[in-house]
Amino acid sequence: MKPILFAAALTLVPAAAVAQDTHAGHGDHAAHAEAQVSAEEAMLRTTIAAMQAGTPNYDDMGAELADAVRAGEASITPMIQGFGAVQTLEHQGEVQGAQHYRATFDNAVTDWFIALGDDGKIAGLVFRPAG
Repeated sequence: MKPILFAAALTLVPAAAVAQDTHAGHGDHAAHAEAQVSAEEAMLRTTIAAMQAGTPNYDDMGAELADAVRAGEASITPMIQGFGAVQTLEHQGEVQGAQHYRATFDNAVTDWFIALGDDGKIAGLVFRPAG
């Protein structure tokens, strides 16, 4: 799977190209899609909490993503910590194979895009101001 860049105001890491399932209409597709969204939401919540604690969850990230987070950690971590506590995390849909969430924090509202690789690790993660 070749990574691509997500254009965003505040790019955290490169996002992976994720193949879209073309089997819409099959009963199993809806169940699979819901399970995938749940897995990505859980991973996003864990990642935000880890970043706010100053301990990014590198083991949950693909190698390229982990390298990008390490490179930007000095500026990214204080920014995410400044957002304050997560109040809500709402699924907005799918964009280019990644799940889009709107996160409302104490001090900010942001849009997050997360994609998991075939290995279950985060292959792509981007955040930006909501809008």
